[in-house]
Amino acid sequence: MQVEIGKKAPDFNISDWQGKDFTLSSYLGEKNIFLIFNRGFV
Repeated sequence: MQVEIGKKAPDFNISDWQGKDFTLSSYLGEKNIFLIFNRGFV
């Protein structure tokens, strides 16, 4: 999925590395959100 610069990001829900749920919409109204997605290597 590609998101255009300046457009609202789609909401999503994932689990973090500790198994806790993360929902993007729970940060609505925050000034800046910085996310990093790393692919793990086995």
